[in-house]
Amino acid sequence: MFAARALDRAAQSARWVGEVRPQFARFTLELRYRVGDFPDVRVLQPALVRLPENVEGELPHVYPPADDPTLCLFDPALSQWDPTMALAETTVPWAFDWIACYEMWLMTGRWTGGGRHGSAVPFLDLAS
Repeated sequence: MFAARALDRAAQSARWVGEVRPQFARFTLELRYRVGDFPDVRVLQPALVRLPENVEGELPHVYPPADDPTLCLFDPALSQWDPTMALAETTVPWAFDWIACYEMWLMTGRWTGGGRHGSAVPFLDLAS
């Protein structure tokens, strides 16, 4: 369950924190959203493991910065998400799926979640 941790009516933004357990481990996620922007999801706990020699990158399907990555849950260039979509029906289940794919990637070294890999995913300034 996700619970609101910060609401800023003036900035039209909110921050939620919740736990998910897709397969093996329990993950604490943070979801930040400002009306009109893309949602921003981070794993707060446990720390994400990197595989430096992995051909798909040491941590696939994330946006920089490396020390505090946000999850790549959809392709903005393909208009897979827009501000009319409910976060609870899109972003939260997609984050759950990302974690499940991440757990499989740790075991197999292969990302099974689809999408574009590595440098093919354009950098987005999700903080602006």
